Amino acid sequence: MPQLDASEPSEQSALDWLVAGLGAVLTAAAVAHFGDHGHHQPVVVATTVGPSVALLAYGVWFRYRGRDRARATTVAAWAVGGAGGVLALSLWTMFVGGYGDGTTVDHVFVQHTSVGALGAAVAGTYSERARHRSRVQVRLKRALDAAMDGVAVLDADRRVVYANDAFREEYRTDGGVAGTHWREYYPESAEDRLRDVFEELDANGDSDDHWHGQVLARREDSRTYPQELSMTSLGDGGYVLVARDVTAREERDQRLRVLNRVLRHNVRNSLNVVLGRAERFADRNDDADIDSIVSAAEDLLAVSEKARVVERVLGEDDANTAPLDDLLDAELQRARSQHPEAVFEDAVDASAEVDARLRLAVRELLTNAVEHNDSDPPRVTLAADGDDLVDVRVSDNGPGIPEHERRALAGVTEESLQHGSGIGLWTVYWLARHCGATVAVPDENTVCIRLPSAD
Repeated sequence: MPQLDASEPSEQSALDWLVAGLGAVLTAAAVAHFGDHGHHQPVVVATTVGPSVALLAYGVWFRYRGRDRARATTVAAWAVGGAGGVLALSLWTMFVGGYGDGTTVDHVFVQHTSVGALGAAVAGTYSERARHRSRVQVRLKRALDAAMDGVAVLDADRRVVYANDAFREEYRTDGGVAGTHWREYYPESAEDRLRDVFEELDANGDSDDHWHGQVLARREDSRTYPQELSMTSLGDGGYVLVARDVTAREERDQRLRVLNRVLRHNVRNSLNVVLGRAERFADRNDDADIDSIVSAAEDLLAVSEKARVVERVLGEDDANTAPLDDLLDAELQRARSQHPEAVFEDAVDASAEVDARLRLAVRELLTNAVEHNDSDPPRVTLAADGDDLVDVRVSDNGPGIPEHERRALAGVTEESLQHGSGIGLWTVYWLARHCGATVAVPDENTVCIRLPSAD
């Protein structure tokens, strides 16, 4: 059925009401017809007026259902076409004498046109609905085919009924995947775990239930690789699998772990030797160069130890909580004992439960506030306030945080610290993010950590 073309808003508004308007006209014609021809049997009245009233009601219902304009145009075209087609057929039938004596043109016009318009409008609605579903499916398929993650849909027997290009590329298979069983893509070592996941999803029976984890997958050539996998139940026995090859990420993380461990171990061992020899030599000689060597070695050891502590804390899955006022008070006492030359002011007015790992970020900020402060004496203020969202602020009277290091606290890029003095500010940023907090620098002498309460 051809679609009516309407692009202007006024024309479209008229099309939105076309079906209802056609029903109103035919209803008025039916009423006028029976008014002119006197009394009629109730059955005749019902079969004549009923379709036109039904067409009017259907048009109003369709108008207020919020249909999009393209669908309204199509249904209107179906209604007009159906009315015209049935009317033409009925008039031709009457012309050749198919209705017998007593049938008038106005009766044919009212009754048959209403029936034709109503039937065509309903048929057009369902036809357009089917076309709409088809268009949605095509768009969805195109979106899935363009996705970078592998996506597969399994039926109730856990066999593939659809897989996008990324899925086939990930498993490096050139053949068809439709009808293949999920076990073909995973080694035996992963089967028991995934089978338990399938059974758990089936037991819950919820279409919103899903599982996410990392498993070992198998390519067509039988080589295995690490994979991030999400599985979602469709509620009717089917499943959606979203797979991502994380080989590159795992290898990168492994390299970082190895390099970190080797460098930290080697640096610590070598510096312990250098420090021991230098201290013994310094005891026998009053040489400023020796003092510089000792100081540099101690700084490197401190950095190595800091990296070890941060790596351990960031690797913890379960976090403990602690009262914020107790946590900050303990860090203030620690800072006062380690830096007696500095003045620390307590402005804490919050007692919410927070992630206990926050203490390391606060410790780092307090230490930086003293060690990079050339005032005499260094003054550091630790403040905290808030309920649901808690602000922890560290301020000092030093020269201020350089611009490139303030950008590092905002987590811009690693290059932000290319002129920095170490990993201290990165430690603050990483720990804060790990606690679900954000870091801001409202001015060059203040750092603010904002985190949610754990209450």
